[in-house]
Amino acid sequence: MATFSVIIPVFNGSDTVLRAIASVMGQTYTAAQVIVVDDASTDCTADLVERTCGERVTLIRKLVNQGSAAARNKGMDVATGDYISFLDADDAWHKDKLLLLNTILTSQPNIKLFYHPFSLDPILEKTLPEDITVYKLPFIKLLPGNFITTSCITVKNYPTIRFDDSMRYMEDFDLCLRVGYQHKLYFINIPLTQIYRAHNTPGGISNNKWLMRKGEMKAYRKLSRLSPGFLLLIPFLLTGSVAKHFFKMFK
Repeated sequence: MATFSVIIPVFNGSDTVLRAIASVMGQTYTAAQVIVVDDASTDCTADLVERTCGERVTLIRKLVNQGSAAARNKGMDVATGDYISFLDADDAWHKDKLLLLNTILTSQPNIKLFYHPFSLDPILEKTLPEDITVYKLPFIKLLPGNFITTSCITVKNYPTIRFDDSMRYMEDFDLCLRVGYQHKLYFINIPLTQIYRAHNTPGGISNNKWLMRKGEMKAYRKLSRLSPGFLLLIPFLLTGSVAKHFFKMFK
């Protein structure tokens, strides 16, 4: 059986963080550890979590806001589970997510990063299909752009698997590129995370489209660290990233 540490980074999330925590606490397969990393919130988020959840969660209070990547890494440094699953403070999980992950990852312990789709529609109590197929994602399919949401990612608890603290945008894409190139990614086509606010809508970090695009381009430039062979490909990826930005601006 696999054990899971769940990391929830939060900044000024007093309106949603308890819903996210409840979706973890209500899992049919119990998480070994729930870690909430408060990224120097200026509201009552940390006090609310401490008062409501007590010792059921490990609460880390950061004094300086450094972004989601640094917050997740802080949680990963104290994670004790075999695997680490991420959940953003304004999202929630299907009640059987960890149960399903345990079945898959116990039978395929070679998996280093696993993901699934998300849904904007209510799914938290939806009955899951009995037959579930696990797929391997070819690395080349990652390159056109990010389609993997952090709240849908689970990674093996290895000290070498970390987010880039210097990235405040598209840090999840950067992580998937690095792990995908070195270890391959695996997924199922079943949404297990409910997103309550669509990407690129007001209020979300992804709403700043140009900074998101710059984050994507930074992730592309870092590919040369994985292999010098990417040097020939990077100019095309950067050009495509800029083209996507202007296409979305004027469509």
